[in-house]
Amino acid sequence: MIIYRILRLLPLWFLKGLFRFLIFIVYIALPKRRRITQENIRLAIGGNYKRLALKSYFYFADMIAFNLKFLGNKDFIKKHFRVEGYENFLKAKSLGKGVIFTTAHFSNFEFLVCGFAILKEPIYIMVRPIDSKFVDNVVETVRESCGNKVLSSRLSAFEFIKLLKKNSVLGILIDQAGGDGSFKVEFFGRKAKVSESVGVFACRLKVPILPAYLKEENGIFTAVIEEPIMCDENKPRMEAVQDVMDRVYRRFEEWIKREPYKYFWMHNRWK
Repeated sequence: MIIYRILRLLPLWFLKGLFRFLIFIVYIALPKRRRITQENIRLAIGGNYKRLALKSYFYFADMIAFNLKFLGNKDFIKKHFRVEGYENFLKAKSLGKGVIFTTAHFSNFEFLVCGFAILKEPIYIMVRPIDSKFVDNVVETVRESCGNKVLSSRLSAFEFIKLLKKNSVLGILIDQAGGDGSFKVEFFGRKAKVSESVGVFACRLKVPILPAYLKEENGIFTAVIEEPIMCDENKPRMEAVQDVMDRVYRRFEEWIKREPYKYFWMHNRWK
């Protein structure tokens, strides 16, 4: 935590330069990860995929620097953060079934939930624990500085069900491989393994799914909350779950196509 506090005192331009330097070393030193990034972009987006891969690395370096400096800074957030589509959240919350915010590793997803917590209300965020206990504790402390409560993704599904039945709000990143690998959605024209848990919650518990992402324009950060995705109860259960997941991933594609360098292409999404 001492290192974190020291880094937070440094100017943003210095932090960006530092983390760009470090991530460029990673880019060069880990050729396998670099090739995965480039190949993912080539297959999904095309164009100058090598240039876009490096730009994506630098974007996430800038994001780390920015979050070190401003995550949890209430004064900064109140001045520079906005919420668009809040009526969609209120409509979903009024159903009394709980709410699931879902997003991808796109744009500054950490700042998205932090800003919402400070301006509107804290939520529970489901995360995969980091292997290093020390690093995990530091990151959890930083995340909870915004008021949100961090929950391990390794908790039993019954724990999340209990929260939803209390009309709580969960935030879940769902664009990485999960489950037993048998459930798949189409993502940029190729089948990707996903966990169907969000779709199951939507169809079994009638929980509204709210896709949300962060928009960055001229120094203003806007949490964009889109219209809720609801389960089609007229369809057979598993067909309805598939439909929910397909619609969520189509939203992700729309965001990523607009600003592809803001997506976390480093992960082998189609393994």
